[in-house]
Amino acid sequence: MNYMKKQEATALKQMATQVGHFIRYWGFRKIHGEIWTLLYLSKKPLSGVELIDLLDVSKALVSPALKELHAEGLIQEVPSENAKVKRYAAVEDVGAVIKRILQTRERQMMDEIQIAFDGLDESRQPGLKEFVDSQRLQSMGEMIQAAHFGLSAILESEFIWNEK
Repeated sequence: MNYMKKQEATALKQMATQVGHFIRYWGFRKIHGEIWTLLYLSKKPLSGVELIDLLDVSKALVSPALKELHAEGLIQEVPSENAKVKRYAAVEDVGAVIKRILQTRERQMMDEIQIAFDGLDESRQPGLKEFVDSQRLQSMGEMIQAAHFGLSAILESEFIWNEK
């Protein structure tokens, strides 16, 4: 951390931690958000050792997270001045990565929810009438439709993804 004052390093780590907490809701680990934040904000590519130092975490935590972030397309390995040192930079077009994740993961979850909901069709499951409130079942169907619509609107929005 000799290239940054402790106060700045603490503020940067706090930002990375907050993004890490947020990214957990997306099914990633906190360390993924922390690493991505530091790489995205950094003026230069960072090595694993620099990330370990900035985040004050172990190599055992950073190494697999770097591989996972690379596999997800959120970071890339960049040329280094030393062949023994791997350096990483954040992919700047995060929108494309988010869109891919929404298309593959969230859309699949919504499709599975729809299939499960369709299995609650009272005409095919007459015994459900004894247990399930029909109005609430209808309301749940409307919520599922709204979620499908919202996800589709997000994925199709050119404004959000800067596509032309």
